[in-house]
Amino acid sequence: MEFLRNRRLPPMEPWQTLCQPVPLVRVNAQPTQNGVKYIATGLTSEAESILIQLEGPLYVAAFIGFGRSGKSMTATKLKAALTGDTSVQFTSRPGNVPCTHGVDMMVFQHPTKAGQIIFLDCEGSQNHNQSALPFVMGLAARLSTRLYVFERSCFTTGGLETVMQVLTMGLATPQNPDIRIDLPKSLVLVENMTINQEITEIDLLTDLVNETDGDEATNRIRRIIRDRFDVEFTKLPFISTVVGSEYNTTINDMADMLADRLTPLIVGNVPIDGPVMVQLATELVAQIREGGSKFNMVSATEAMVANMASEAANAAWSEFVEKCRSLGNHPSQISGRKHIKSIMSEVETVAGQARGELEGFVSKLEPAEPAGVAKQLWDRNFKHFTSDLKSAHARKMQEIAKYTIWMDRVHSLVTQIVQRVYEAMFHMMRLARFTTSLVIASNYYVAKESFKLVTNVVSQIFAPAPQHLLSE
Repeated sequence: MEFLRNRRLPPMEPWQTLCQPVPLVRVNAQPTQNGVKYIATGLTSEAESILIQLEGPLYVAAFIGFGRSGKSMTATKLKAALTGDTSVQFTSRPGNVPCTHGVDMMVFQHPTKAGQIIFLDCEGSQNHNQSALPFVMGLAARLSTRLYVFERSCFTTGGLETVMQVLTMGLATPQNPDIRIDLPKSLVLVENMTINQEITEIDLLTDLVNETDGDEATNRIRRIIRDRFDVEFTKLPFISTVVGSEYNTTINDMADMLADRLTPLIVGNVPIDGPVMVQLATELVAQIREGGSKFNMVSATEAMVANMASEAANAAWSEFVEKCRSLGNHPSQISGRKHIKSIMSEVETVAGQARGELEGFVSKLEPAEPAGVAKQLWDRNFKHFTSDLKSAHARKMQEIAKYTIWMDRVHSLVTQIVQRVYEAMFHMMRLARFTTSLVIASNYYVAKESFKLVTNVVSQIFAPAPQHLLSE
């Protein structure tokens, strides 16, 4: 689930502040020779702007049944009982005038659990022709985890036929019966404005799904519903203008059971978030866009599992790349200072952790075959990443080698120049020393001879005269 939450959404207004309820699907009415044909073209932008922000888990309840049977009002009252907020309401009015067209959606926070509750309020089954049934009741039923089916006054086999209509819109079932990818198990039959106040709900339900009292076709329908769903029965008292305490008590009891028994919307054996629900609804609408009336939940689930596995692989890969960047082991960060073996060892360590988290999520997805796309994406990305790492390291080492050769040549040239200069200076020093010695030596001899000459002259002057000169 964490992988599905790691999405970068564009800036948008928070879903809590958007106007609700909103229509779920866009519908085009095309006149034909046999009457008007309704075609669903996709989700509305209003619904998508809300769903894409939901982090999940999502708890979806659908309200279907006959027209003017109190679906919209009951959904509004249940939401008010759960949240205490009465400002947001589905469109409803007394009388026999239809007020819901298509499927309306309302989203609010779960009062006791993490996640959001989604109410899908459907147009009455008698308000439209058969071409609109799949993308109204059929689509809502396949997006929900709890199904409320309404009938007025007295719940009859007509209401059970509504359930069968929804059930027969998705005949494709998985080969493994343990994998639930079709309709929800939780089914609540609601008898609005009941005329059976004196009969208990258990007795009404027992009589309704009794497999022995009806004809063969009716008994078969009852048997299928009992085997396929966890059936509950609720009756709402008649109200005219003032809502009485009995009605409020019943609504509060329904709200308590809804909050307690509403389960997360699961696709591929994992709880999904809003963006995946958008993908699922888009896939289902695409199946009936050309006027089809059958949903293939097997192919839809396989597509969603493949999408979730791909998103998980991309999210895990983004985290892996960010961790590699923080360690300086991205191909764009290779400097050649670290050996390639050290780089690959650190990368393998980070990849092992990311791969383990990814496999832990993907192993929950069912069926396993489309979930294998996550491993394929990871292996392909990791192979390219390690190849880029080795190539970047090799290129950097070549650049370093070229730089080293150039530096060696410069160093050799500078060394030779310094050596020649040193030798020249050495010879100059020797010449200077010789010259100095020569000058000093010549000065010494000059001074010595001069001193000797002066000494001789002085001694001659002061020396006594010879005797023969004195005697003369």
